[in-house]
Amino acid sequence: MHTSLVVLLVLVLAGFIVWKNTDRRTPAQKQADLDKLQAQASAGEEEAQYKLLMLYYSDKDAKYWPMAFKWALAVAQKGEDPGVMLQLGEMYENGHGTAKDLQQALTWYERALSADTALGANSPLSKDGHLYLEQRVITLRQELTDSHS
Repeated sequence: MHTSLVVLLVLVLAGFIVWKNTDRRTPAQKQADLDKLQAQASAGEEEAQYKLLMLYYSDKDAKYWPMAFKWALAVAQKGEDPGVMLQLGEMYENGHGTAKDLQQALTWYERALSADTALGANSPLSKDGHLYLEQRVITLRQELTDSHS
């Protein structure tokens, strides 16, 4: 009897968590929110730009990738956030939101690595992120060298 009660409570809790995290906005509401973010980002609001570029990671629907790419490029060009530069490199490398371009991917990975190194302990990237960037730079340099041979 005690075990049944615990199982029931776990199921109720799991159901509540799913219900709480479900997006109940209509498609029209979602589009209106997206349009509002676009307007804010276009007006230079950095938080809106970050939210739009994060659509790449948070919503795996490829229809958002071009928009996420646009804002990742805008933020990365400011040269302050190695995490965004890393994201942009990944988008170029995989052709997500833009044409696949390994040379551009390498350029952005190198910029991210330099920015990460310059920021040191203040960088938003972890040690693993730094090591990942180093590996991507080495790998892409080799791939580009091999393709030109």
